[in-house]
Amino acid sequence: MNTNHERAMNHTASAQITPRQRFIQNLADSELFRHYQKAFHTLTSLPLSLEAASEDEHIEVVLTRKGVAGVVESKVPVRVGKNTIATMLTGSVRLQPANAVTFAPVAKALLDEDRTAAEIRGAKVQFDQVPVMSPERYEAALAILQSFALQLGESAHRLLFATATHEPEAVRNAKTFIHSHLAEPMSLEAVASAVNVSPFHFCKLFKRSTGLTFTDFVNRARVEKAKRMLMKPAARITEVAYDVGFQSLSHFNRSFRRIADESPTEFRSRMKHSGPALMAA
Repeated sequence: MNTNHERAMNHTASAQITPRQRFIQNLADSELFRHYQKAFHTLTSLPLSLEAASEDEHIEVVLTRKGVAGVVESKVPVRVGKNTIATMLTGSVRLQPANAVTFAPVAKALLDEDRTAAEIRGAKVQFDQVPVMSPERYEAALAILQSFALQLGESAHRLLFATATHEPEAVRNAKTFIHSHLAEPMSLEAVASAVNVSPFHFCKLFKRSTGLTFTDFVNRARVEKAKRMLMKPAARITEVAYDVGFQSLSHFNRSFRRIADESPTEFRSRMKHSGPALMAA
């Protein structure tokens, strides 16, 4: 049974979690990520974790860091549109065999730090325990992760618009209202009124819970719906733009490119060539 002190500590820790961190934790707990995490470990014997990217972190390509011991670790960005929301982290791996030659730089660094013989022997044991993988195989593993990052980014985009039980009731109701009225002109004041919250309080509450401003959330929701509509070959782009609530084709095109990092035409073409079966009749 938790003491009052333990409950207070848990509440404090929970309060320190940002909306983005909570969102990425939900993504890490998803069946999709756990399934891939297990498959990646089975294939490579390496662990795979998912961490929220900080607001000022703009990783666009795979970053691989190599330590003095020849051990490498990589970060693979997960992006929603142009924004990096998280990074997948591989476990430590060595791209060269563990032997006296490859351990020599480590031993020298330890000697320069005046480490004892026992400490150096301990470091050698840890050195030998790091998994070894050929550079070609590791590059192939990273290529697989980059492909999965695209899929995970799409999943994150969908999850972003789903209601979550941890969100305040006003935010959950607002999301439902927004999705039900996407085709209509929509203002922050109108949505705040619909969920019985003052516009000022709603603006702060919505941003704190979703990590997005009200306007950005609405535009992203409209683009997400437009993507589904564009999967139908018979749907005209102009009609889709107005059907999801944009007041002009130029505004739709700008918003779509900003959020999806491609134009509606490019999106439709990519879907058609990458998976014809995905294009609804």
